[in-house]
Amino acid sequence: MTTTAYLSIAAVLFTAGALGTLLRSSAAGRLIGVELMLAAATLTFAAAGAGFRELDGQVAALIVVAAGVAHAIVGSALIASLREPR
Repeated sequence: MTTTAYLSIAAVLFTAGALGTLLRSSAAGRLIGVELMLAAATLTFAAAGAGFRELDGQVAALIVVAAGVAHAIVGSALIASLREPR
């Protein structure tokens, strides 16, 4: 696949994530939307790195993945603490 195809897929992913974040009222739905947007950013960085034949894109993609993991952990902990009976 070409770089343009990867960037098109990333644009669709980002749009779906943005719509999910804006239209969902639940915290879990919004977290999923944000994770979709992070996946789109990761794909964009990786496609740009492959297109330019540089490792910078892959390094940036790894940083985005690490930030996404931290985001998912904190978000799921917040959701779990909100659902816990007091």
